[in-house]
Amino acid sequence: MKHGASPADKPLTILLVRHAEPVKPGTAGFDEFTRPLTEKGLRDADRLCETHASVWIDAAYSSPYMRARQTIEPLADARTIEIATIDDLRERVLSLGEAPDWRKHLRRSWEDFDYALPGGESGRVAQARVMRVLDTIAMRHAGGVVIVASHGNLIALALHAIMPRVVDYAFWEAIPMPAVFTLARESGRWRVQASVTADGSRTF
Repeated sequence: MKHGASPADKPLTILLVRHAEPVKPGTAGFDEFTRPLTEKGLRDADRLCETHASVWIDAAYSSPYMRARQTIEPLADARTIEIATIDDLRERVLSLGEAPDWRKHLRRSWEDFDYALPGGESGRVAQARVMRVLDTIAMRHAGGVVIVASHGNLIALALHAIMPRVVDYAFWEAIPMPAVFTLARESGRWRVQASVTADGSRTF
């Protein structure tokens, strides 16, 4: 079900969604692709749907990871919109193997955007990947509202590309699950308008 009139004649707005709470990494029976939301995460996904009930949405895109898709499914289902999967919306690969001290490496990667563990993506590479996705979506949708579900580190890197003086490791660490960042496309450039948590509170 859609609400109101389509804003397709207005500049493009992207609702960039960090997924809700998933089951913990390493949970038996799940990998990174299949790790689902917890019961709390599912409730928060429903709350996101409720807080955005009056928002017209023209299209929906998601990471291939289940936790991202599940977060926007209530929003898409309420509007009978099909969610298209974009592989490059997947989370940034920090390391191919186990990295018990991953936070130390992640912090270093924010200080040095060319730093990467073996087999992992540097911040610069992952940031270029997510910005290509956003620019591709902008080419597909000249206007209207598009919802995009992805992951905390990749979203933080996208926000850093737009607001480099604001977004850093501490900013990433403070992003709640879920969160919605509103991006506006104006004169070929991205601008961050606001962010909203599941209960509708503005955090930015």
